[in-house]
Amino acid sequence: MKYTFKDITSSLTKKKNSRSSLWVQLWVRKASFPVTYLFINAGWTANMVSVLSWFVIFGAAVLLCINNFWCMLAGVILTNFWLVLDCVDGNIARVKKVKPFMGDFYDAVAGYGPFSFTTVALGVAAYHTSFLVSEEYRVWLILIGAAGAVANVYMRLVHQKYLNCYFAGKKILGELDEITLTDTEDKKSFAYIREQIDKNFGVAGLFMPWLFIALFTNTFDIMLVCYVAYYILSFLAICVLYCKRATAFESEAQSKMKKINKE
Repeated sequence: MKYTFKDITSSLTKKKNSRSSLWVQLWVRKASFPVTYLFINAGWTANMVSVLSWFVIFGAAVLLCINNFWCMLAGVILTNFWLVLDCVDGNIARVKKVKPFMGDFYDAVAGYGPFSFTTVALGVAAYHTSFLVSEEYRVWLILIGAAGAVANVYMRLVHQKYLNCYFAGKKILGELDEITLTDTEDKKSFAYIREQIDKNFGVAGLFMPWLFIALFTNTFDIMLVCYVAYYILSFLAICVLYCKRATAFESEAQSKMKKINKE
């Protein structure tokens, strides 16, 4: 089946687009349409594009680590192309009206690339280009990048593990049908605020154009410190939040289990 360009552009709803960062809305979505046209008519599936993006983000990180302007430029461009591919897989799924059962898995694993590979690469790039840190102390920039990558990925593991245990608990209590994720719709909730900050400041937002600025101004070190501080603070906030939620849920669930056992 031949898909038209209109099939692709019309598949994106206004609500879906409005939930994206300003950077994605203004540039990335538009760039993803012609790329989607090529991939979808070549027979690629959404999962295949997600797997390709794994290799793209890894290759981009390797190039960022090479102390050569043109290699770093290629790394920055490929990192931005990864974000385009991140939209392409969703476009393909919507156009084909197929919800891949393992789509979230492939998409999430590919999404961990910038949080891990790219953050470490940012530290190495800062090591090679920094003019604010003397050469004898630059190795700390690599360590800072590694610490940021660990904090970011660990934060997401904490989030995922909490949800897994929460869903499992609800299933045991027979309340699985009551589970909703509407907290991200409440503009006063922590989840909504965090989503907005992460969306516009994170890898789908300011991070991408900042890479170009950092490259042309040799300020990878400043970018590194800003994002690592953000990742570490987010990690601490998530740990505190989910520990409080887990404690409250455990207490509530144990009370319900006692009632169930008595019956």
